[in-house]
Order: sequence, then structure tokens, then C-alpha cells
Amino acid sequence: MIHNLSLRLAKFFAFNGGMDASRVPVIAYGLELILGLFIKLLFFLIVPSLLGVLPQTLAALSASALFRLPAGGAHCTSFGRCLIGSLLAFTTIGLLTKLTGGLGQGTMPVFYIIVGLAVVTTIYLVPLDNSSRPVKKPEERLKMKKWALGVLAGYAIVAAVLPLGQDIILAASLGLTVQLLTLLPLGHKAMYYLDVSVKYNPPWRNIRV
Repeated sequence: MIHNLSLRLAKFFAFNGGMDASRVPVIAYGLELILGLFIKLLFFLIVPSLLGVLPQTLAALSASALFRLPAGGAHCTSFGRCLIGSLLAFTTIGLLTKLTGGLGQGTMPVFYIIVGLAVVTTIYLVPLDNSSRPVKKPEERLKMKKWALGVLAGYAIVAAVLPLGQDIILAASLGLTVQLLTLLPLGHKAMYYLDVSVKYNPPWRNIRV
């Protein structure tokens, strides 16, 4: 739906702006990114707010998304499945961390252990190629690896400096863990089967009204 809407808008802008038709795919791609980001942001603000877990959910989402930018990882093959899956995963993390309130004195050590595992994973696996964003040049791969390590260093500094609650730290830890799993073969298999299952046998297919 978003892809078709973006394509129609791109054709409209190109036609009325006197642009060359070859620019339509580029404009459509940019519009698709902007619309997708807006819709995701809207859902991630509304749903967790209604459930009373907005800070925790955003902490999990931020820890995952900022690292995912340079790292890559397994993903769903459609915007809708990506939105539903990520919203469900990170809102669940938000609910769990708010209910538990963190792990007490063990929250911070757990966070740094996960960051350490992320550093090791980054050294050996990042950036992870996928069909939509292949990274072939060695210098580009090194740049992405350094970027990912910089993000992880930023996480460690923020956690050490800012007076964050235990629930926020735990939410960030679990969010980063989710992203790490998408870098591993097991995570790729799980994402593939989930994506295919929802694609060909969505839960709402058997609903009768």
C-alpha cells in the first residue's frame, strides 16, 4: 500500500514539476521511506502510550534501531509485517520491563554483558549483507563496522552517565538482544519462518464474522 501510494505521488510530483520520468523511482523510494517512518513513529507513540509503557518501549526500540542502521540483520519482506512484528516485540519488552522494574543491582551488569556480546558480534559479523542492502567494498564494510562499534560505545557512555531507571536499562538490554539475534543464523531462520507463516497464513484469515 505504501509502495503504491509513494509511486503515485512520485508520478504526480514528477509530472507537475516537469521532471524527467527516470526520476520517478528515486522520488518514490524517498517518499516510501518518509511515509514508512512517519507511520511507524505514529504507531510506536500511540500504542505504548495507551498501554502506559512509552519510555520503556522507546528505550528498547532505540537500542535496537540505532545499532541496526550500521549492523543490518534479518527483516520481514513487507512493511506491514515489519510494523506488526516490531511493534509487538518492543511493546512486549516495554510491558515486561515496567512490570518487573528491572533486575535490581543486576540490571547494569547484564546491560554491559550484552553490549560486550554485541561488540564481539560486530567484529565478526557486521555489516551483515542482505538482498536489499549489500555491502561489498572492504572500505565500506570497515566504515559500517566502526559505526556499529561507535554506537555501542555511545550506549555504554549514556548508561554510565545518565541517571536512567532500572526498567529503562533492562528495556534497552532486551532491545539490543533482539537486534543481535537478527544477526545470527538462528535469528534469520526464525524471521524467515515467521515472515512466511504470516504471509501465507495470517492469523486473521481464519476469523469469521
